[in-house]
Amino acid sequence: MSEERRPPGRARDRRRSDAVRAAAARPSARSLSRAARERRSQRLILLTVLAVAAAALLIVGFGTYRELVGFPGEPVAVVTGQKVTLRTFTDDLSDEMRNLQSQIAAGSKDASNPQAASSNVQKLIESQERLPEEVLEKDIENAAIRQEAAARGIIVGSGEIDAKINEFLSIQRDLLNQPTPTPTPTSTPRPTATETPDGYVPPPSPTPTETPNPATPSPTLNPLTPTATRTPFPTRPTATPVVTPTIPPTMEPQDFVKAYDQLKSSLKNEARYRAGVELQLLRDKLQKSFQTGQPTSGPAAHVLRLSTSTRDEALVARIQLLQFDYPFEEVVAQAGDRPAGSQGGKSGDLGWVALGAQSREFDNVVFSPNTPLNEWTEPFSVGNHFEMVMVLDRQDDATYDKDQIQQMGDRAFNEWLTAKKASPDIVRDLSAQERQWAVDRASKGIIETTQGPA
Repeated sequence: MSEERRPPGRARDRRRSDAVRAAAARPSARSLSRAARERRSQRLILLTVLAVAAAALLIVGFGTYRELVGFPGEPVAVVTGQKVTLRTFTDDLSDEMRNLQSQIAAGSKDASNPQAASSNVQKLIESQERLPEEVLEKDIENAAIRQEAAARGIIVGSGEIDAKINEFLSIQRDLLNQPTPTPTPTSTPRPTATETPDGYVPPPSPTPTETPNPATPSPTLNPLTPTATRTPFPTRPTATPVVTPTIPPTMEPQDFVKAYDQLKSSLKNEARYRAGVELQLLRDKLQKSFQTGQPTSGPAAHVLRLSTSTRDEALVARIQLLQFDYPFEEVVAQAGDRPAGSQGGKSGDLGWVALGAQSREFDNVVFSPNTPLNEWTEPFSVGNHFEMVMVLDRQDDATYDKDQIQQMGDRAFNEWLTAKKASPDIVRDLSAQERQWAVDRASKGIIETTQGPA
């Protein structure tokens, strides 16, 4: 059909389509501007969504990194350039809390007693107030000991660690294998009738003792009248017992392998356990190294010592000894009922004590020329307790035995450790936030374990 014969409507549609195609091929400036604005809006929305998603991922990632890596890796103390991280401090705090929880649980045998469980929880809560600072000081000590041991060339091999673990497991096995004593039933003998011999005369009945009348006043003793005291018999000198060192028990190799495999299954971290055993061996070796170079002879004194918690207790004991002639052994027993603090010295006859084997306060009194022999001194302060001594004899050039040299080495080690912890090389930087973070994670699950099932 020719174009002249086409219907008018179809021609108009064709002309309109041609116009649309022409307009699409050559869009106007207004259309182009509108399309550009739409594209920019879409890109802006897409970029905004991507930026928000990236920011959220960065925030979550940074928080996760800080919680798991960054914050636990921050130092809570610095020991001569070596950092004690918050993670190490938290792990050690968790171990100490679990040990404390085990001790408290062992002290409460009646698990059905709710008051005992509540008391255990209260003890744990109270211990949290001082335990973090104690663990921090212990971590500082451990770092200082490792540094000093490395400086002195002291090392601990893997075989030594295995031998020490073998010793631990052997002692534990012997304790568990101890037989439980069973009571032996005893029969009570029945009395048998005995015939009365001929001519037997029963003994006279004892005369009853007259009971004093409580209304009658008893005579009051005159405090100025001297009271006769019994003179004690002279004591016989006793020979000093010879102490034979006890060889620690050990297991056979195959038994140790089996026992150690059982131990590993119960350990939270085997590497931390072996590191703890290594540290104990390092401390023992380092402490023994301080015995080297100690004098083998020098001043010594035979000393009686009484340690008390307070000065008033020491003054009461002095009055008992000087004015009432209490036996020294009885006063020592009374002092033993009142422990003289965590650093309290031993009370009793110390025997011959070398200069430098006890505390400096002790040496200043015992070896002072102003301290007379055979007289009790006034109480003097030593750390967190009080002491009172009587010097029985002195020697200017006594030969020191092995125990005295060991005591002098222990004192030198303790003085070195105290000075090291007080030196400016150690910086303590445990913040309140870090302390609370460590306590929260270290105590996780311990309170629930102590409380038990509801």
